[in-house]
Amino acid sequence: MQGAGGVYPPVDGYLVRLRELCDEYGVLLIFDEVITGFGRLGSWFAASQYGVVPDMITFAKGCTSGYLPLGGVVVGEAVLDVLEADPTFILRHGYTYSGHPSACAAALANTAILLEENLFDRVPVIAERIGGGLAALAATGAIVEARGVGGIWSAELQPGLSAPAVRNEMLKRGVIARPIGLSVIAFCPPFVTTDAQLDQCVIALSESIAALS
Repeated sequence: MQGAGGVYPPVDGYLVRLRELCDEYGVLLIFDEVITGFGRLGSWFAASQYGVVPDMITFAKGCTSGYLPLGGVVVGEAVLDVLEADPTFILRHGYTYSGHPSACAAALANTAILLEENLFDRVPVIAERIGGGLAALAATGAIVEARGVGGIWSAELQPGLSAPAVRNEMLKRGVIARPIGLSVIAFCPPFVTTDAQLDQCVIALSESIAALS
């Protein structure tokens, strides 16, 4: 999923073929899951969502739900075997705030809440109400198209509409959305967003477009 570039999900088979090409040419496959990790698409990581095993996964944001900054890297055997091949090798990767106990505590608490409250179960609801609502707007021609997977979606606006201007109109209606460039409005709602609030996101977008058209 390309997020900040406009919310573009991979086409069917793309990631599988990418894995095959990396294996064929001896290239490491790295998934940046800062946006997609920790349930945003409905699984812990997009890698499992798409059935592809990368050699490295980077993550952040969702591991603490943004309450404290924390990021990390998960490595597979292709990387681990090299690191462990020489017992005298020391990977000097320490940083001033590495392993900060407060950030790690936030991540543990956040992960526990994700599990205890079954919050991943909300992702299909987000997809149905936001994705379905945007698809309905696209069907009427109010927007060019709806794109997304799971809990992250975007609306490609019709030519002549400014995404920042639409965002400002939506703010007047009590909805915070993200303009990406000049033509895309993105939605990445919290898992705890209610059904009514999800519907209001689409309503606010529709009303804002109408107000500016």
